[in-house]
Formats: sequence, structure tokens, C-alpha cells
Amino acid sequence: MHVGVFADMEGSFGIWRMRQCRMGTAEWQYGRSCLTADVNHVIQGAFDGGADKVTVKDTHEVGFNCLKSKLDPRADYRGGHYVKPSLFGDISGLDLILYVAIHAASGTPNAFFPHTHYGIFSSIRINGKPVCEMEVYGPYLGEYGIPIGFVSGEDIAVEQAQNALPWAKGVVVDKRKEAYTSGEKSRIYLSEGREQLRLTAARAVRCASGMKPLRLKGPLLFEAQFRSRPLADKFNTWGFKQTGTVVAWEADNMIQGFDRFNQLTFFPKRIYPFRRPLLFASRQYYRIKTTYFAPLPNAEGAIT
Repeated sequence: MHVGVFADMEGSFGIWRMRQCRMGTAEWQYGRSCLTADVNHVIQGAFDGGADKVTVKDTHEVGFNCLKSKLDPRADYRGGHYVKPSLFGDISGLDLILYVAIHAASGTPNAFFPHTHYGIFSSIRINGKPVCEMEVYGPYLGEYGIPIGFVSGEDIAVEQAQNALPWAKGVVVDKRKEAYTSGEKSRIYLSEGREQLRLTAARAVRCASGMKPLRLKGPLLFEAQFRSRPLADKFNTWGFKQTGTVVAWEADNMIQGFDRFNQLTFFPKRIYPFRRPLLFASRQYYRIKTTYFAPLPNAEGAIT
């Protein structure tokens, strides 16, 4: 079995504020170590559960958030975004995805940096229903026949994901500062929490045969509500239907709809023809920058 460990960052153990997720800061360098530790426990769990191969896909911002030098060497690592065969690169051989460190949907009250796909949106709806990222990525991956079988993150993020993916196993992560800055108590919490990542990931892999790809039947109506009218005007270079802050488009299936979502979010019409070489250059740039030019970490008093 080939298992994909997909990694966001906000929902990692050890992280309690957004600066720890912002690329290039000293606090982010600390956050990278937190995420890498989480991912390593999930990799171990995947192998414990019977995986023959594990590939890590880094999906936070531009990718390359994990510390590759500290990553379990048994796993392949893939950072950055792609155009073909999918946004995540070649996923055709994956049998199951374990999604680490997720966050809540845009507009979720009192959540830790809630957003869906990108921070410019206050809400994303599909056929009139507000959705979280697992309700976007899940059916997109489902079109390739791949189920998401595991999620970790703060309680509301896990709850939202499991509402859409009731078969998925979940691990809840505390987002309070005191959970990670309280000496021995924090050390125990981190150790026990990451052990739960390992055990739950192993259980998800063992239960993979009972999990199914999430699929949405077309036609699909996407509505992206921007945080302001100027943002909507700036990003809607494609002439999608727009009413105030809401930009809408239709699609026959999730792959088509998600491709248009990425056009709206990342690829202005004038640069769209050049997206492949631009993404290739971006991957090379950030691979080098995050490997050789990252700052020294600032753990802000957290237990490391």
C-alpha cells in the first residue's frame, strides 16, 4: 500500500500563533520542527499499519515547510505546487491519504486562523453549502479514487473534516500557548499527543479497505466570497460571474471546478500560459531558500 502523508501546518502540535506558520520568520523555523515531528510520527504509524511506501506532500503555502534533514528517511518528500497531473503532483499511485495539521474553514468563530484554500476568502461554498478544505481537497482527490483516512488539528477542524469524511480517524491538537510552555506538563502532552498521531495513523491504514473516496456529483456551483470588494476585483481576472464580493463559476466535476478555483486564486489570466515554468522555478527557489537560508529558530519559550 502506498500512503500519502499530506501536511498543512496550522494544526500541528507545538504551534499556537500564526507567526509560527509564516514562512521566513524565526518562529516559523521553530514551527517547522513541530510539523516535522508530527509528520514523522504519522509516517511511523503508516508503516506500523502496513504501508509499503510513504510519500510526504507539503501543502502549506508554497511547500517546503518540513525539515527534510530531520524527516524519516524512509519517506519520499515532495514540496511545492504543480499543474499536471494534479495540483499535488503525481498522485496516481496513492491508495490512502493521511492529512496532518489541518485548520478550520473560513469564517469559523474562535478558530486558529480559519481559512479555506487561501486567506483572502471569507467563505467558500459548493452548491450553496459552506465548505472546509477537506470538502474541497477530499472530492478533488476522490476523483482520482483516493480517500482521506486521517486528519489532525484543532477540535473544530477535525469535527468539520469528519462531518464530510465520517470514516476518517482524527487526532485533536490543543492550540493554547500554555499547552506548550508549561515545562514538564507540556513535554508530557507533546509526547502523548504525537503518540496518538502514530497510533491513529496506523489504525487508519489498517482500516483503509473500509474507507471510500469522497465524490460530489456534478454539475457543481462554486461561490468564493472574498474578504473585500477590492480583493474580488483584483483576483477575478477571468471574468467569472461576480456579484459584489462573491465570484461564482460552474463545473461539470470537481477536477474542473478546482482547476478554475486555482485560476482565480493563483493564476491571473495574463500569466496563466506560463504557469508550468513559473511553478517549476518557484519550487527550485523555495527548495534552496528553505534548505540553506532559513533563520535560526525562535521557540518563544516552548518545550522543544
